[in-house]
Amino acid sequence: MNVAKIAVLGSFLIAASAAQNPVHAQQLKCDAVRPLPGSSSSYQPRENRCEGLYVADVGVRSIDIVSLTYGSLAFNLQDKLPLHVAAQGQTQPLYIRAVAIPPRTYYRMDAVVRPGAVLLWPITDVLLPENLTDSRLGIFGWKGTESSKTFVPVRVVTDKSPSPAPGSQPILLSIQASFDAETIKWRSARFSPGACLAFDKWQDATSHLVPAGSPLQINLKQLPEKVNCVEIAARSRDSNDWVTLMIRVEIPAP
Repeated sequence: MNVAKIAVLGSFLIAASAAQNPVHAQQLKCDAVRPLPGSSSSYQPRENRCEGLYVADVGVRSIDIVSLTYGSLAFNLQDKLPLHVAAQGQTQPLYIRAVAIPPRTYYRMDAVVRPGAVLLWPITDVLLPENLTDSRLGIFGWKGTESSKTFVPVRVVTDKSPSPAPGSQPILLSIQASFDAETIKWRSARFSPGACLAFDKWQDATSHLVPAGSPLQINLKQLPEKVNCVEIAARSRDSNDWVTLMIRVEIPAP
């Protein structure tokens, strides 16, 4: 049975250069979603983006990506500083998505960033009023089509963030299962155009029960610097059926 949920959608359509040129109003195109009635945070155009609360229907057993980043997100809402989102070594447009991590907190931000550009993400419109702190958010990037994605880790900083040494941060993949998962495993393989090669052995992603909606983090820094296939499998305590997720992840060179 589908369950109606309230979510927050932000869609930044960025046509900025590396110098972060402003986006013109005629380039803004919002998704056809149902805005949350009666809310000042409802989905609507907001300068260079579309952002706000909307109503969606979900309700299936699944494993979902919630974050793929260099290191953990770290920012202070009270600083009111915009976030800078970038991915290194990209030669084609990158789609950016942010989501809320806690169960029943439905937030989403979507953006498109051109190669070499930096997404300037204001936090005062929705993140601050809704108290969406760094521990309550995940963010990731991908390239390709909606049905054929290659995920790419992103780096999120503010003007106050220290500059990390190249290659010093782990690449952290966070996933959520929509059910209580007693067992979660993962494995990887190198990707050759059109197919995954031989997979490595399954690894335990956790040794304890993970409640529905709780994030689980997997460190991908051991993967080679190229496109990899990553498969995740989860099983609940009361079922022998495995729910799986297969994705492609690009590990850029430092």
